[in-house]
Amino acid sequence: MVQDGIKLFALYDKLQELFDEGFHIIPSHLMVVKSKELGRIIDSFPDAIDEGIKMAKMILRNKEEVIQDAKNKAERIIQDAENEKRRILDESSLRREMEEQAKAFREKVIQECENIKMNAFKEAEGIRISSSEDALKLKDGAQAYAQQILEKLESDLNNLFQIVKNGQQYINEMRNIQEQQDNAVSRAEIQRK
Repeated sequence: MVQDGIKLFALYDKLQELFDEGFHIIPSHLMVVKSKELGRIIDSFPDAIDEGIKMAKMILRNKEEVIQDAKNKAERIIQDAENEKRRILDESSLRREMEEQAKAFREKVIQECENIKMNAFKEAEGIRISSSEDALKLKDGAQAYAQQILEKLESDLNNLFQIVKNGQQYINEMRNIQEQQDNAVSRAEIQRK
């Protein structure tokens, strides 16, 4: 799970590196980045997040194995206690005293097993919840960052489009002024003749 977290941060670092290496067309407004690299990085985020979720599911399976192992240990301890109880019962002089000790021992073992089981369940549940929350936070953060980059790119493209439009308008105005001046010169020459 730690490795999956590292994978997500490595993707974030690559995204930041791609941004830092981008070519600034208009400083603080428009830049060009490698679109294939950006697409590859963005496409890798869901896989990294899925790996975190798979790890959480594996931890949940391990929780069940721990609980089953605790149950098996409890059953062995109880069986051992039962065997010990039978052996003691066969001894006539200590029979009553041993029955009481066996009963107390059995209750203690059952209580300890229940404690082990509860602790294992709580720990596994805590790990599952933490893993799910971490995976969701990382996914939300990646999506928010990608949305922010796309919005900035859209804004920069809109600014560039406006600059191109302004340039075209300026050239048309200059052409019109030049044509008016050429027409005025032509009329002046005609009037002189």
